[in-house]
Amino acid sequence: MEHERCVSATPEVIAHAAQVVADGGVIAFPTDTVYGLACDLYNAAAIRRVFTIKSRSRAMPLIAMIADTSQWEAVAATVPSGARILSERWWPGPLTIIVPAHKHVPAEALGGGTTLGVRIPDHPIALELLRQVNRPLATTSANRSGEPAACSAQEVANALGDMVDLILDAGPSTQGVPSTIVDCTVTPPRILREGKLTAAMLGIG
Repeated sequence: MEHERCVSATPEVIAHAAQVVADGGVIAFPTDTVYGLACDLYNAAAIRRVFTIKSRSRAMPLIAMIADTSQWEAVAATVPSGARILSERWWPGPLTIIVPAHKHVPAEALGGGTTLGVRIPDHPIALELLRQVNRPLATTSANRSGEPAACSAQEVANALGDMVDLILDAGPSTQGVPSTIVDCTVTPPRILREGKLTAAMLGIG
């Protein structure tokens, strides 16, 4: 499958993608917002490769995706009450919640900081990938920094070529809008980027 980097996300291909991640690879995959890049959150070398692929500043942190809220403790040093309330209401969905990072999260993923954005995507392919990898993923949008986000596997291939090990193709993304980011390390929580979920919908501000 090495020569077929952009392939339909069948169960067999998802299983292969999970193995690629487990082996330290970088893949592109569909989410409920845009197509993303993903690698093992605890693999510092793979994280550095993500930054290289995107030509992304190392000062910009990545986002951790988890399969369900039972993995909160694997990525967060503490989970503020505001974070739990928002996650219970809006996950899976286009909401990234910033919390204090767990000490085991590599510094490379944090952009020089001590906090980490976390979310559960509302997309069956992404969720199945997360379940099969069985550990958090370090993620970011699958495009060159400063360029438009990719909304299809073909757009990922056009932007990044063969720099990623595998592109899971599940058709065009249905939203094409990045997730809303809420900082729950402060009280009250503060919106850093408004996406599909607005301040009014979240009851913030």
